Amino acid sequence: MQSLSMTKKLLQQLADPTQSNQALLAIMLKGNEGVHALAEYLRTSKPSSLPEARLLAVEGLSTLKGPEAFSALVYVAGERLDEIPDPVIRLAEETVASRAAEALGDFPGPLARDVLLELAKGKHLIGVAEAFAKAWDVRAVSYLVSWLGDDFVAEAAGRALRRGGRSAFSTLIDSLREERGAQEIESRMSRRRRRARILEILDELILPDEIHLIEDLLDDPFEMVRLNTARMILSKGSAAQQNRAFHVALSLLDSTTRVLRAQCEEILQEHFAVGHSLIEQEIERRENLRELPKQFFPRESTLRILLRIQRKGRQIMEAQR
Repeated sequence: MQSLSMTKKLLQQLADPTQSNQALLAIMLKGNEGVHALAEYLRTSKPSSLPEARLLAVEGLSTLKGPEAFSALVYVAGERLDEIPDPVIRLAEETVASRAAEALGDFPGPLARDVLLELAKGKHLIGVAEAFAKAWDVRAVSYLVSWLGDDFVAEAAGRALRRGGRSAFSTLIDSLREERGAQEIESRMSRRRRRARILEILDELILPDEIHLIEDLLDDPFEMVRLNTARMILSKGSAAQQNRAFHVALSLLDSTTRVLRAQCEEILQEHFAVGHSLIEQEIERRENLRELPKQFFPRESTLRILLRIQRKGRQIMEAQR
């Protein structure tokens, strides 16, 4: 009885930042009793705008493990977050659910992966993607690829897909030409982001004799897709493919997007040896059109960027001789 009373007091201390870590350690040292206490706490305590106590309970169970810990983590990860009316509380509890889902990736065996696959059908949780980065399952590929268009979870989904390696290759290639994500209708902007991120992942997976599978994307309407394709081809394509990719990258210097222009400059500088004659021809063409190299407003002139690429590119070529 006294032990139960002490455990209850320790659970209450989880909400006190000055005592929470020591309280969690004391609960965990109780072994199975501690597992049961933390599991019950997660099932019975209400979500709040201050999720630290519930997060600590999840952390404790993720360390202790066992069937009861697994069951409690599944319960939390599968919560119907959309039924929480208060947006602040909903966001806080999403953090708890996401951490519980990530913890499931540390449990061995197929049951945990089956649960994660079910979770993947619902709300995009960073923790689900992180779990697949730890416990890869090829069945998750289509879900993870569709999440690449969601800024909130894209980075974690990308890590999981890289963990999958070549087993994700075919789905990634096919998804480049899909009009929507695998599981949902997506906006034009989301599709653009998804496809650009797919190419970033493929850059690490694709082999030189597979470059022809993406070569048509040099004509894609989305600038970032064209740029990422050009980057990949310049690194791994044949001489003819590289020449075409350099032309495309060169044309993107006229983009209205500052970040894209900066990336394009880096690529052209890195592969200057491939198209140094094209750079010189473009500089001459723009000088004949009397483009001003010192122009900065409303943006830096393309001629100025070309001259900088030429100067740095020549330095790189000299250093490599």
